[in-house]
Amino acid sequence: MKKIYLRIVTGTLFLTGIFSCSEDFLKIEHYDIIQPEVLLTGQEYIEQGLNGVYDLFYGQWSNSPTDLQQNWNLKPHLAFANYPSLDIQPAGWDNEFTRHEWRPDKDMFIDSWKRAYSVIDRANRFLDNLENAEYDIFENGEATRRIIEAEARAIRAYFYTFLTQSFGGVPMLLTGDTYVTSPSKPRGSTEEAWNMIIGDLEFARDVLGWTAWHGETGRITKGMAKAYLAQAYMYNKRFADAKKELKDIIDSGTYSLNPCYGLIHIEGKTWQPESVWEVSYPVWANMSSSATNVTDAIWWPAQMTASPEWGGWGPHHTSFEFVWSFEEGDKRLQYEVIQYGEVHSSTKEQIGSRAEAWAHPFVSADRLPNNYNMKLWREHPGSKRFSALPSTQMRLAGVMLNYAECCFETEGENSEEGWKYVGVIRDRAWGAFEPQATPEPYFPVTLNTDPTVKAPDAKSYYSAYKRTPGHIGGYVNKFSGFEKDGQGNLIEIKTDWNQTGFVGIYEKEYYETPYQYAPYTAPVWKVALTAERRHEFFAEYSFWYDLCRTEMAEQFLNAEYPKNDLPFDDNAIHTRRTFDFNKAHMLYPIPTIEINMNSALSGNDQNPGY
Repeated sequence: MKKIYLRIVTGTLFLTGIFSCSEDFLKIEHYDIIQPEVLLTGQEYIEQGLNGVYDLFYGQWSNSPTDLQQNWNLKPHLAFANYPSLDIQPAGWDNEFTRHEWRPDKDMFIDSWKRAYSVIDRANRFLDNLENAEYDIFENGEATRRIIEAEARAIRAYFYTFLTQSFGGVPMLLTGDTYVTSPSKPRGSTEEAWNMIIGDLEFARDVLGWTAWHGETGRITKGMAKAYLAQAYMYNKRFADAKKELKDIIDSGTYSLNPCYGLIHIEGKTWQPESVWEVSYPVWANMSSSATNVTDAIWWPAQMTASPEWGGWGPHHTSFEFVWSFEEGDKRLQYEVIQYGEVHSSTKEQIGSRAEAWAHPFVSADRLPNNYNMKLWREHPGSKRFSALPSTQMRLAGVMLNYAECCFETEGENSEEGWKYVGVIRDRAWGAFEPQATPEPYFPVTLNTDPTVKAPDAKSYYSAYKRTPGHIGGYVNKFSGFEKDGQGNLIEIKTDWNQTGFVGIYEKEYYETPYQYAPYTAPVWKVALTAERRHEFFAEYSFWYDLCRTEMAEQFLNAEYPKNDLPFDDNAIHTRRTFDFNKAHMLYPIPTIEINMNSALSGNDQNPGY
């Protein structure tokens, strides 16, 4: 059992610090082994064991980790929740997601499966031992023990939610079950999975407070439990129950929208009032590659999402159709996307200026759009290897849009409350609350100061949005060369990071695709929520899942990315989509390795269509 508890407590050093309001976490002694008999002798040791469960919210940078283990919270989350929608089109071996050609033997599926079950395994061991703890070792007896149990059960529910959203029914390991004690476990039903998730989150909701236990920001709270519980209810069509949980969160006064959308994803700004659940990353004295020797609580979002022109490794190529989908005045576009021909507001690097090879709307061997997700690319990827940008996974904006959905489902398409909260999100997107924002000295975008700004009426706009066949189109920057000096020589410039480039000259031109989209037929409110989620949660943790849950995936793809096999180049700009929508792809495949190694599973347990 020593090895088990070595793994459970690994990471206590940095977890205790990160989840504390103090700045003393680097001074905390790191305990490597806590044996079961020691764990149960005092609350201090039990809390260290709980921190070991929290530890797996972070990546793993030791013991020869896989790519996914290192990049947990970037991979597979942003792939599973975004790539199939085609708004983000990755290069390399992940490009199969945008072709809807993913296979059960893809490493991302088995690695994420193993990762989720390693947390569930660890939580189950911890909860099993916690049941044997005497009440008198806790500062407030049974009440404290229940708080600890609630946090561990909520963590387990979070990872079962990830598995169930992604794969449907999965083997259900209960308290005390591990892959050592239960190496062959049959696949449970989706209903069984959601029932367990709901049970764990209802327990956590009833036990935890709105503020973090011990005042240690980063622990699971009532708000997080309620938000994910409401989501579970929505998957089960329990909209009235979800509506109550979501309204409680909104009315609690615990959270508030960031007045400026562009200030949500800011490096070093952890647990802003909009965050209902996030995984925070600390600022370390050394955030170069040697930081791997310090802690697992590191990640490299800029390195993984920036344009390859400027040193990025796994860029989030962003479709022209996504760029064109924004209404005039919606500031989320400038906060989310750096477009071909534009200068990055933070790094001051121009897309399409290092060489002629980059001065095209499509780049890379996969011929991908030369626009990029800027939410996670906040700095030059070589300036620091790692970033303190939080992984924000559930925001008040998501709670509000989920609440709006529940209002429409329970009150009908004319729900005033539903349209009210759609309007709140849109008003923030237009900068209506920015006069109340506190300017940041390093924030490069000018905030709106006009208090009269409001978004156009959502119901009116979406009543007409793509209700009849038409063509997708919008403005594209047209390259016309690099700036030259008086003698006709190219003017070479250097960036702050000593990289050389030129100054590209671009002019906007309107372009329209030659093929028609299929119009939406869903209720207006459902189209409105689809579009607002698309713009609000771009490159976050929910969009493709919401499309599938609301059964809008097929309509979305046919309206926003019509099937076509037309060539594309500098003068023919569109996403080439050659596949038909496959309803089976609303779930990912059970990993091949799991079916082969789990004797309680067979090929019949694979999801349909794989």
